[in-house]
Amino acid sequence: MFRFDFFCVLLLLTQVGCNSDSGIVHYEVDRESDKVMSTDLLRDQFDPIPFRWKVPAEWTEAENDQFSAIAWTVGSKKDPARITVSGLSAASGLEAQIVRWRGQLQLPEMAAAEVMKSVEDVTLPRATGKWCEFKNDTESILGMIVPHEDKLWIIKFRGGNATAEKERDAFRGFCESLKIE
Repeated sequence: MFRFDFFCVLLLLTQVGCNSDSGIVHYEVDRESDKVMSTDLLRDQFDPIPFRWKVPAEWTEAENDQFSAIAWTVGSKKDPARITVSGLSAASGLEAQIVRWRGQLQLPEMAAAEVMKSVEDVTLPRATGKWCEFKNDTESILGMIVPHEDKLWIIKFRGGNATAEKERDAFRGFCESLKIE
């Protein structure tokens, strides 16, 4: 004998559950690894850089990495250096960034207060940068961190000691040329 309630349930399921107007939409998205990361594309993905500067003629614009808003290279193929500008949340902390640079060069650990004694204030129009220099036997990091609004703007030079010594004044001049728009 056929049951009427069973028939009603079957009818209801066929009407509601699996029709072609179910509202499911299929999307295809490029994988991140398929994107070509150019300086222009990355620059669009970051907050606007609030500075203008004078770039030394010897520097060549380079591809960005996941952290930099803009990058350059300088030096020979044998001893290249990389210059980057990055914006981080001010909550990341000025001292932590400087201590991190020492760690990247595998320098002995020091208390943050002791490390900060080597930091020099650089007066810029409408801002004050924090300049520092670190080196190990083979490599140097020169850098300036500029707090601006809710960001720390990191301007970093990393390369071999010979290139760092040769380019130090040009990099320092670049840092000192920063002007907040």
